[in-house]
Amino acid sequence: MTLVALLALVLFPAGGFAQVEVQRRGEENPVLTVSKSTIYGGLAGLVLGGALALAVNENEGDIVKWFFVAGTFGGFGAGVYHVTHRPAPSSALFSISSGRVDVAMPAPWFSASGPKERTVRVPLLDIGY
Repeated sequence: MTLVALLALVLFPAGGFAQVEVQRRGEENPVLTVSKSTIYGGLAGLVLGGALALAVNENEGDIVKWFFVAGTFGGFGAGVYHVTHRPAPSSALFSISSGRVDVAMPAPWFSASGPKERTVRVPLLDIGY
């Protein structure tokens, strides 16, 4: 009987469904994202401004200064853009947003108020505006 079941699984495999899952690893804090982007932008401006200042035969620090300023503001703008345009993860079975219905595996929430008070919640519907 086991051999027949294994043979049926091999010959008639179950169909799989593909889904898009948004996973954020690390930077959930938007302030951390914007500050890192600002610092990296400033450092990139220093490197590029320093390289350009070395390439030009003038002894003026204005090139480094303005590249640093442009890199810092550019990094800040890129960080704010990244934070405001990243997709919001949905943990419900059905998610309705902008007239679209998405189906995903729900993420259960576990909570314990006391030693005998444990609850498990599974969100079924998420309506986004």
